[in-house]
This record gives sequence, C-alpha cells and structure tokens, in this order.
Amino acid sequence: MRLSSVTTTVLLAAMALVLLRLVARKPAAAPHNPLGASMALRPRATPACRALGRMAGFRRFGGQPVTLYPASMRRGLASFSEEPSAAAAAPKPAEASASEEKKAEKKEPEEPAGPPTAEEFAKTELRVGKIVEVWPHPEADKLWCEKIDLGEAEPRQILSGLREFYTEEEMLDRMVVVVANLKPSKLRGMASAGMVLAASNEAHDKVELVAPPEGAEIGERVSLETFDCKDTPPANAKKKGNSVWRSVAPYMKTNSDGVATFDGTPLMTSAGPITAPSLKDSTVG
Repeated sequence: MRLSSVTTTVLLAAMALVLLRLVARKPAAAPHNPLGASMALRPRATPACRALGRMAGFRRFGGQPVTLYPASMRRGLASFSEEPSAAAAAPKPAEASASEEKKAEKKEPEEPAGPPTAEEFAKTELRVGKIVEVWPHPEADKLWCEKIDLGEAEPRQILSGLREFYTEEEMLDRMVVVVANLKPSKLRGMASAGMVLAASNEAHDKVELVAPPEGAEIGERVSLETFDCKDTPPANAKKKGNSVWRSVAPYMKTNSDGVATFDGTPLMTSAGPITAPSLKDSTVG
C-alpha cells in the first residue's frame, strides 16, 4: 500500500512532535505568536529528531529555546519579525513638554533699571521703637528674643541674631529702628514680626544697631531727607509677592559720616538723622 506524499508528511510531522515531547525536559513559556501556531521548547535533539523536523518542514531546531513554525506558515509569519524593524527601533524625536514650552515663552526677568524711587521707598514701613524686654532664644545661641514698643497696642516680638555683638543689658531699653511691614516668620520655632536695622562691615564681624537721635518718638515713621513718608501707606506685609524691602535693601548704607541712607539720601526722624557712628560706609540691613 503506497502512501501519498501529503500523508507521509503528516506522519513524519506527528512522529517528530512525539519525539520532541519525549526529549524535551521542561517546556518553556510560549512566546507570543499572533497566529496561535507556535510551540516553545528547550530541546536537546538527537540527529534523528533534527532530520525528522527538517522533513516535516520546521524552520529551526536545536540550540536555545525557539519557536518552531511549519514551513507552510513562513510567509504568513514573515511580517512578525523577532527583531524590531529599524524604523521601530529608531528613537522618536523628542517633543517639548507643555511645561517646557511655557518656560520657553516666559521672558527672563528684567534687571531693575536703578534703585526704587522715593515713593517706592516710602512703602517700606520703618518705625522708631524701644526694646522693653529681651531674653535669649532657648534653642539658638545667636538669637535674642525682644519685645519692642512701636506705639502699637502691644509690643511686637522680634528676633535678632545679635547675641555675639550685644549683651542683654545693652539691648534692654535701647532705641532702635524696625522694618515693621515684613511678613511674619518663625525662627527656630519662635515667631518674629519684623527686623531691627543694624550696620555691619564687609566681614560681618562688627555690627552696630542704627540709632534714632535723642528726642525721636516711639512709633514714628522714618522718612527720607528729601521725601516725607508719613502720608504714604506702607505695603501690605501679608500680601503675596510683597518685595518692597527686598528692592530697597541693596541701597541701604551708612555714608562717610555714619548716617544711615537710602541710595545716598539720609534717613530722618522728627528729631534728626539715624546713625551708626562706628560703622561708616557700611551696609545697613
């Protein structure tokens, strides 16, 4: 009885599959096959098995775990290459994110053309005050905690990093100048609602509190020699973006006579100029 070539091929394929199952130790996880006709093995094939596989039309056999496809399926599977195509492997051109585009659109902040005007300076609330209570900060060895009378209903609590320059006795009952419209903050856990002004040298190893003249009234506004600030409402300390003091501070210095100035113009009270006699041509802040 003669068998047709188709029958022979089918029988050989069946025999090859039986032998493959016998020689395979453990089947590996089947890789993805879009046509659902794959068989993943980790074979250790004998020469006879390899020969039967080739006769049955299988594409590959032996070596590392592979997917075996009948030859009749080669053309259908040609489009499903195990290796990514050059086009797929090529990285896509980077696209700018929305945030990057927004950043690119934003203009660089412009440098100020010069110092603030006298009217802008007047929005900084400088007031004459008197230290009525002082004690060391319990957790910071450089900070004094002060209660300062600014002519308000209650003295303000203000913290200053002056312990290495002034004793408690030197601080108590001292007349000072306070930046009164800074946003309240906390220093090492304690609230501070302002800043006392002091002059310092470049090395910051010598510091002197700027002093209003004798006769200056507690709570009065400090003005410029050329501009009366009393009628100008100070900027709101709690308003977000209030940077009046930040814009004014770089121009605060003492002159060659030890007088505190803004952009060269003396700071004045009703009784005369504010001074730091021992620190001339120094920074004030």
